[in-house]
Amino acid sequence: MDENITTSKQAASNVAKDVTQLPHVPFGKRIVPNDFIRSSLFTVTNHKAKREYIKDRELVTFGDTGITYTGEELRQDDEDVWMQVIQACAQTKSNYVEFAPYTLVRWLGWPSTPQYKEKVKNSISRMVATNINIKNKLVNAGLNLSLVRKFAYKGDTNEFLRKWKVWLEPEIIVLFSNMHYSKILWDQRQKLRPLAKWLHSYYSSHAEPFAIKVATIHNASGSKTKAMKHFRATLRKALIQLVQVRFLEDFWIDMKDLVHVIRMK
Repeated sequence: MDENITTSKQAASNVAKDVTQLPHVPFGKRIVPNDFIRSSLFTVTNHKAKREYIKDRELVTFGDTGITYTGEELRQDDEDVWMQVIQACAQTKSNYVEFAPYTLVRWLGWPSTPQYKEKVKNSISRMVATNINIKNKLVNAGLNLSLVRKFAYKGDTNEFLRKWKVWLEPEIIVLFSNMHYSKILWDQRQKLRPLAKWLHSYYSSHAEPFAIKVATIHNASGSKTKAMKHFRATLRKALIQLVQVRFLEDFWIDMKDLVHVIRMK
């Protein structure tokens, strides 16, 4: 067995010895680790663009957290699916959930069509084939895990099961310990476009967000927009969306290209 993985599991066990299950999720909200939403793990890339395969890439992060990622590129719709799986597991107080495919589609607020059923299947399958290494004060020896441990959607006859089953890695609970996560207003998030979703999650992890540079948001959100003037225009539209859904009270970009926001109380 890989020495790093062994160390990671021991670290997770030590950190989570007093944590036995996912935290309670308040009605109308979803929860997500701050380590993920303060990084470029879930990008804002346009859904029409081909997904990149990433190998051992150091992601853009904030603070003392370091994340290395291997797997197909993840986007904001994958984060939607993952947060919904987390919410369902939190409700059942386990690392396992079973659901009818179109039930999950409806939970996500997506149209109940075969196209979106396939989208959910592809998203969960994509998250099974991931490897994430996280290092910070919470897991100072490092933690290796996959976003989804196992996914069963076909039976012995290779036909779709009436109910799909998803298992999370037990070590996932470490990332939700010590209030090291944020509560996302689900109704607001469902109304947003990708960059606005990333900002919504990021600013949800700060009661009083500090100013950050436009270029920092560009990098941390995983944007593929090359010209900064075009990204800046998209950023303004995303911030306006956050005001419209009453998540932000106000925002402005100063002469030093720093983005300032005031969260709605």
